[in-house]
Amino acid sequence: MQRGFVSEPVLVALLFADRVITENTNKKGIIGTFIRFFSPQFPAAFPPWAIYAAAANAAGEHDFALTLTHTETNQVVLPINGKFQAQTADDVIELTFNVANAVFPKEGKYVLTFHIDGELIGSRILFVELAKQSGG
Repeated sequence: MQRGFVSEPVLVALLFADRVITENTNKKGIIGTFIRFFSPQFPAAFPPWAIYAAAANAAGEHDFALTLTHTETNQVVLPINGKFQAQTADDVIELTFNVANAVFPKEGKYVLTFHIDGELIGSRILFVELAKQSGG
């Protein structure tokens, strides 16, 4: 179902980062982007990290969902839902989330999907791998 779209929303960015800082001017600082986590064992939780999502061409109020899922088992590791408001289609909506205590049940490929009003507008892969043990 589409509400208020003149045309489809456009994904501007979808990033995993060590931190996202919002300055007093609302300018974002995205620190340490990555696509891979390493752990010596599973299940695993990692130090706090962040997600930056941005979209345009979506004037009005909309529901959004960001869902991080293990591709092999379809287990959801991180569900984020909410609403945003854009005055015009030219506005770029920037959504930032600090993530702590997300538990990854096993190694493998995880996909972060970004939906607006139930429509998929983009995705990003996160690889979670077993850390290689150094021999001794």
